[in-house]
Amino acid sequence: MRFNPPPNWPPVPPGWTPPAGWQPDPSWPPPPPGWPLWVAETKARTGLILGSVGAVLLIAVGAVVTVAVTRDGPASGPVGAPPTTTAAALSDEDQIEKVVEQFQQAWNGQEFDNLRSLMCAEMRADEQFSRANFAEMRDEMGELNLTVTSIDITGKTADTVIENDGKDPDNIAFSYESGQWKWCEL
Repeated sequence: MRFNPPPNWPPVPPGWTPPAGWQPDPSWPPPPPGWPLWVAETKARTGLILGSVGAVLLIAVGAVVTVAVTRDGPASGPVGAPPTTTAAALSDEDQIEKVVEQFQQAWNGQEFDNLRSLMCAEMRADEQFSRANFAEMRDEMGELNLTVTSIDITGKTADTVIENDGKDPDNIAFSYESGQWKWCEL
């Protein structure tokens, strides 16, 4: 349950709970008739989204490791000869999977600043995306094991389905900002 001050009372700090025996200031007006001072806590989807991003990141790391381990040895040719081709840039899908992997690492390592850098500008500006809320969600959800099951890219946005521990698929939006894919959903 969380404290729900009436609209005609002064605002309270986020997360503040009245201590036992607390009484409102007598100069404050009474709450509107039927106003509930205590309401059920709503569960934000932020944790699930963060979990999904983490799963996607884990899959991307697994793919990179698999490719590195199974790749053939160096091509034959004169010693010291320059390579004949350059490495191709990562595809949009690979970039998104990398973001999900980095998200999972930041989440599991409780690295708020690293996690924040993976988020789109809209998420970073959202009041709900704070260090305190992250710590609370992280404590509640524990570590993530994210898996990307699908990516649908349309221009500079992408809809991605991500599962945590192989269940609870969640649709997560990504946006392409300043040359990078960013997680963009609470």
